[in-house]
Amino acid sequence: MATLKITVDNNKNARLLTRILQNMKFVKKVEIENKIATNQYAKLKLIFNNIEVNSIFNDINDPVKWQKEIRDEWETT
Repeated sequence: MATLKITVDNNKNARLLTRILQNMKFVKKVEIENKIATNQYAKLKLIFNNIEVNSIFNDINDPVKWQKEIRDEWETT
């Protein structure tokens, strides 16, 4: 017998994977361990720890233009 430890990014995917595994005949047991943050600081820390370095703003080619467009949206609403 072998044991696997799998970490998924959110509870929705965990539930989906659990259902898939439970429907496989060769899987003997599925255990779920939720590490849910209890306060706002812990939740934010979890989010920031899971963000890849320098991946947040990769899709912004011209930061000055992007920022101006954001400000323009504030003026029109």
